[in-house]
Amino acid sequence: MREQILEEAEKLFGIDERTGRPLRLTEEQQIKYDATLRIKPQRNKCLKYLAGKVVEERTALQQAPKTLLKIRRAADWFLEHRFENDIDITIIEFDQVHAFVVQDLKNGAASSTINGHLYGLTQIWKRAKLSKLVTGENPFGGHGVRKHQTSYDPFTLAEIYQLHRAANGSLKTLIHAAATTGARLNELLTAEVKTPSTFDKPCWLFKFRDRGKTEQSTRVVPMHPSLALPKGFTFKELSDRTVTRQFKELRESRIKETVHELTGKPRKLSFHSFRTTVVTELTVTHRINEKVVGKITGHLAGSSKVGSIMCYINPNDLQILFDIVRLLPWNPESLTDPVKGEA
Repeated sequence: MREQILEEAEKLFGIDERTGRPLRLTEEQQIKYDATLRIKPQRNKCLKYLAGKVVEERTALQQAPKTLLKIRRAADWFLEHRFENDIDITIIEFDQVHAFVVQDLKNGAASSTINGHLYGLTQIWKRAKLSKLVTGENPFGGHGVRKHQTSYDPFTLAEIYQLHRAANGSLKTLIHAAATTGARLNELLTAEVKTPSTFDKPCWLFKFRDRGKTEQSTRVVPMHPSLALPKGFTFKELSDRTVTRQFKELRESRIKETVHELTGKPRKLSFHSFRTTVVTELTVTHRINEKVVGKITGHLAGSSKVGSIMCYINPNDLQILFDIVRLLPWNPESLTDPVKGEA
C-alpha cells in the first residue's frame, strides 16, 4: 500500500530528482502513509479498546443506548479517516482531528453529526485521562463546529405505506410500530408488549428497564388496533446499527421526492421522521394538547412561557391514550405503489 501511495503522489506532483521521492503528498496521502509506518500500540492505549471499555462501564450504569452508540460510532469515524483498525490515543493531535472535521464539513456532513463524533471521542479521552494514560489538552475539543439544528421532515402517509409494503420481516413490523407510536428507534428496540392489570388491551412498555433520554421516556402506550402482537413481544433480534443501515437503503430505494417542492431545499428524512409524522398528525391535524401527545411520544411538552396550567394536565388514563392512538391512520392497502405500479 505504501508504494501505491507514493506512485499516486508522483503522478500528481512529480519526482524530486535528489531523493527519488514525490515532491509532496496530499494531506490524505500523508495520513495514509503515516498509518503504514505506525508500530502497534499497547492494547490498553488503543482508541477502539478504550471505546469498548467506556461503553461497557456506562452500560452497567444504565446510560441511554443512543449515547453508547454515539461513543462507539465516534471511534469508528476517527479510525476510518485514519485508515487504521486502531491507534494509540496518546499520539492523536488536535490538528489531525481538525483536518478530519474540516474535510467532513467540506463534504457536506451535518454539523450535528460531527459534534456527535467529537462528543463521543471526548468521553473516551476523559476515561483515558482518569487512567493516567494521557495528559494535556483534549485533542477532540475546541474545534468550533457551529450547531445548525434542522428538524426532521415528516413522511407522507403514501411514503409510510410504500416503505411498509416494501419491507420484510421484523423491519416491516418495526415501521408499523414507529408509525403508530412515534417512539424513538432505540425505544422500540428495547420495548416490550404487555397487558396491564388495569387495562384490557396490549400496550408498549417503553424504557422501564433502560434509562431513557428524558423522564418522559418511561411510559406505557396502548398499541394501535391495527397492530396485533403477542404478549411479551420484543424486537430483541434487531440492533440499532443494522436497522439504521437497512432502513436507509429501503428509504433511498422507495422515496424519490427528497426535495421540498416549494423551497427547493433537501428534505431531512430518517427513521426519526416517523416521530415527526406522529407528533404532527396528533397536534396539528387532530389538535390534541401537546402534553397529552407527549405522554405517547415521550416528549417533554410545554415550558414556563405557557404558564402553570400545563402542570395540571395529567393524561394518565390508558383508555384516553388509546382513543388518541387510534386516531393515527393506518391503511397501507389504500394506495397504489408508484414503484411497482401495484394496487
